[in-house]
Amino acid sequence: MKLVSVAGAFAVLSLGALALSGCVNNMVPPCPEVRVDSTTARLTQFKEGAGRDITDVQYQAEVLSYQGQCDYRDDGVTVEMDLAFAIATGAAVKPGPTSIYYFVAIPQMFPKPEAKRVFELKYNLPATPGVRSQVRENGLKVFIPLKKDEPGASYDVYVGLQLNNEQLNYNRSQNQK
Repeated sequence: MKLVSVAGAFAVLSLGALALSGCVNNMVPPCPEVRVDSTTARLTQFKEGAGRDITDVQYQAEVLSYQGQCDYRDDGVTVEMDLAFAIATGAAVKPGPTSIYYFVAIPQMFPKPEAKRVFELKYNLPATPGVRSQVRENGLKVFIPLKKDEPGASYDVYVGLQLNNEQLNYNRSQNQK
């Protein structure tokens, strides 16, 4: 009786191993890693003039999160992302339509033009200071061409807000505090 149990267990284990070995051959390679750099994750837009305190802030924007997936083809990988942003009005808000620009960059592809793409997020700023909203951009797609047997995971995808030099320096000074 014990012999039959051991033989039956061995057969079940063998079938399980065969099934798993089939999965190994069909494993999906890992996606490129998506990163949000802390230096470009936030934007503080001040009103015109020299003032740079809290009373001079028109609005602030921030990359909150992303969700994504990738799809491999013979010639490369497409990374599809949904991005979440927070936008908050400041004391010096100028209500109405505004454009906030963000980028998706792949440093390993530099200096090719497709190494960085800038996108526009249109938003209507409310007149009330202190209003915080979440805005989503869905279905953003970036294609990374791959050489034969090159893994997509060898590429990094960076997401951030497109900042001018003054905004970038402001963020750096805030990160040092």
